[in-house]
Amino acid sequence: MKKIIFAMLISSISAPLHAFSGADLLGQCTNFIDIIEGKKTDLQHTLEAGLCGGYVLGVQEGFIASSELAFIASEEKGMKPVTGKYWEVPAGVEAENIVRIVVKYLKINTEMQSKPAVLSVINALIQTYPIK
Repeated sequence: MKKIIFAMLISSISAPLHAFSGADLLGQCTNFIDIIEGKKTDLQHTLEAGLCGGYVLGVQEGFIASSELAFIASEEKGMKPVTGKYWEVPAGVEAENIVRIVVKYLKINTEMQSKPAVLSVINALIQTYPIK
């Protein structure tokens, strides 16, 4: 049993890394929107839709948390804060709307589909909900 687990571990480490692209995210998020709109779906599409929602909201929350932590760390060291808020989602905006914004952004900015998905989420949020 240990040999099987070790072999699986080695094969996963040696597998080529594939960056999660904007195109990957667009496909998953299209499934997310299909489900919200009541279109028929299968298990694979449902799983991908869940990955989309988790990814988009994870990027949003993770970026905000890391910005806050960097701000706190710089203040504690007596340095000028190096980060701040880059967008502000108004209260009441649902996760569904944020996913729709990211999908729209990726459809309009097709060049972003070949880039890391995280950039599309960040850019879509900055352009839609800029700090006033």
